[in-house]
Amino acid sequence: MINNKQKDQILKIWNSYSSSDKLVLDTKGNVLPNIDGEREKAIESLQEYLNEFVNGKIDIHEFKTTVDSFNKRNNLWGFTATKGQMFFNQLVRNSENKIDRLVSLLKKVLVEPKDLEEALEHIQTLENYCIENYKDAKDRRKVANPSSVGYFLSYFWQIQNHKEWPIIYTSLTISFEEINLWRPFENQKEAYSYFFKLNEEVKLLLEKETSKKISNWQVEHAFWKFKGNPNKEKKTVVEKNVEKETSEDSETKLSITANFKLEDYLFPKVAKLIEIGADTEQSSSKKGNQFENLVSEVFKLMDFDVQSLGQGYGRTPDAIIKFPEEHTAFLVDAKAYTNGYSLGLDDRAIKEYISYHTPILKKEGYTKIGFIIVSNSFKSNFEEFINDITWNTEIKRFILLQSEALLYLLAYKSKDRLTLPNIIETLISLNSPITSKQIIEEYDDV
Repeated sequence: MINNKQKDQILKIWNSYSSSDKLVLDTKGNVLPNIDGEREKAIESLQEYLNEFVNGKIDIHEFKTTVDSFNKRNNLWGFTATKGQMFFNQLVRNSENKIDRLVSLLKKVLVEPKDLEEALEHIQTLENYCIENYKDAKDRRKVANPSSVGYFLSYFWQIQNHKEWPIIYTSLTISFEEINLWRPFENQKEAYSYFFKLNEEVKLLLEKETSKKISNWQVEHAFWKFKGNPNKEKKTVVEKNVEKETSEDSETKLSITANFKLEDYLFPKVAKLIEIGADTEQSSSKKGNQFENLVSEVFKLMDFDVQSLGQGYGRTPDAIIKFPEEHTAFLVDAKAYTNGYSLGLDDRAIKEYISYHTPILKKEGYTKIGFIIVSNSFKSNFEEFINDITWNTEIKRFILLQSEALLYLLAYKSKDRLTLPNIIETLISLNSPITSKQIIEEYDDV
């Protein structure tokens, strides 16, 4: 499976990792100095949750929510991303009319298989179930993607026996592809069969070289260090005479990067959103109008019903975006401020928007109403104001959303077939201001 040239490359990757500080970053970009030790401790809780589900002590909804909450607090495997928790959410959401069948299936396939042959049978079983849903779906963006099955199952198997089962991370397949050891496969069964055997061969090669036992986690860490880890810090060139950046801006520039090029998943028109927001040549009015229109366009592309207001409508937000099926609406204000948006005198205007529009929306049947401010960056601390709004008005979520984060959210919508409920769930669950880093860590599996 591995030729001599590839063996040399693997040994070079391993030696580079071995001679490094061996620090691993989680999907939030935080250093995990003892990730293996942290995983060992986390496994105890995760195994307990799985056992409770398999033994019928908790139902599938409680199991899904518990796993989600735990991984958000202990982000050690990247399960919070698209192929993990999002796949799980969609799997359950689209099986409500046959939930007993899904529960029975998961109780079988999530339990550690006795060998690779049984593992591949489990993968095929769940993949067939997902394909069935996929074929029958009116909107295929709303169903669990069959291509996530390998990652999803191997995660749960590793929780039960990390010495035996490697997780088929996107980052690892990208790394293997880099050294010509990976190719596309027809289905998840074939992909995981090849991946498992390749991973074993890599371990044997390294054990022969080092005369030490090599674990799945060590291989994983070495290849993250080489290519796959999307949380590598990027060096930022700071020009002379440039004003000192805020900690928030600095964090964004040094943060994680996605496993794809943003522009590949955007229409050229909306891709100019950040550029327009930073423009210093146009008049404030013209620039603001262009920025507002593009923000509305992005939300349309996300499948919101968009009512553009903005200039010419008096004291009103720039747009109202709606999702009637779930009785959800957001008032949207787009702020094209070159040096970052601060609250200033706008607090009175925002409260006026809310007091005028929320009664109208409630009469239309919208029970969940939020407020979104979109800007390239934010300067002031909005915490006190946000608390005041969510406590004293009908607004349930007040969201500060960076322009780049909005574009990444649209890109993931196109790339991973995100549904509008997925997008809304992300917007209301992340801490403000929402940055591109947060969006990437939410949807990229490592």
